[in-house]
Amino acid sequence: MSHTEKAIHIYQRSVNGDVIFYTLLDFLVFYSIFSVYVRKYGIKVLGLAIMYNHLHVLASASERSKVEPLISSSTSYFVKAYNLDSGLNGPIFHRPFGSAVKLGDKNIRTAAGYLYNNHTNKKLCDKAEEIRWNFLAFAHNSHPFSKPIVRKEATHALRNALKEIDSNRRADRPLNYATLRRLYKPLGKEEKEQLTDYIITAYNAIDYEALESLYRSPEDMLYSFNANTFNEYDIDEDSEERSGDDRVYNRLAKQIMAMGHFASVKDILRLSDYERFRLAVELHAHTGVPYKQIGAFVHLKIGIVRHVYKGVEFPPPPEE
Repeated sequence: MSHTEKAIHIYQRSVNGDVIFYTLLDFLVFYSIFSVYVRKYGIKVLGLAIMYNHLHVLASASERSKVEPLISSSTSYFVKAYNLDSGLNGPIFHRPFGSAVKLGDKNIRTAAGYLYNNHTNKKLCDKAEEIRWNFLAFAHNSHPFSKPIVRKEATHALRNALKEIDSNRRADRPLNYATLRRLYKPLGKEEKEQLTDYIITAYNAIDYEALESLYRSPEDMLYSFNANTFNEYDIDEDSEERSGDDRVYNRLAKQIMAMGHFASVKDILRLSDYERFRLAVELHAHTGVPYKQIGAFVHLKIGIVRHVYKGVEFPPPPEE
């Protein structure tokens, strides 16, 4: 029997469709903040999908006002931390967030299928449970993307990291960029994967029991997610947001890091408008990715040609 009769599908996109989540730390900082506020407000969350430039949340609630404190608090907290880390200022999420109330098991299942297939629809994975950032793989496995941690065999750095995560989780403190950067720095590649799974499991606030109660069994739920193409017409997404190809953002990130100029891909946000436009032209030349998606990646609207130099379109350089 279902534990949920009403739910609300929440859609929170970025300003101008710009990419927000560039790095592992971006995902984990938001996830820990969101999870802390889920528990603070006592909201039953059936699903969370973190995309590069938007979020989907499915919560057990009968109306928008029930979830507004959760979305407002978690995104506001994250924006402050994100701007401090990236050198930006101002809003990064579009206001207001979109929402649609779902009544009855069938409609809630459709919304769940859409949420958990968002990464699949954007060509980032083949099956819903194959990616971390919809958290489906964590329903019955604490380490789906890494080897189990044996503490007595772990390195000193990993054991210390686990202790610090435990301490923050017991206090229900969100994780911040400085802490995560410090904890990950001395770890090897395999240990980083282990710590990531550990953090997700420790902070996880998704009510999988309530989600699975909408289906005959957990296996039936996975089969439903992977056997259907779900649509959602009650939220304000355009066709590209519903089913574009987000693999281009992975290609752009790899190309930027291959240039050798940046310690982190997110460092591009500290460039001037002119420098980011020059970078956009270079990225287009190397990858062929359309300027619209490159513009979203570098936080720049590209469209109006203001200056042409040797056949290359640029805005005029800043005045000295």
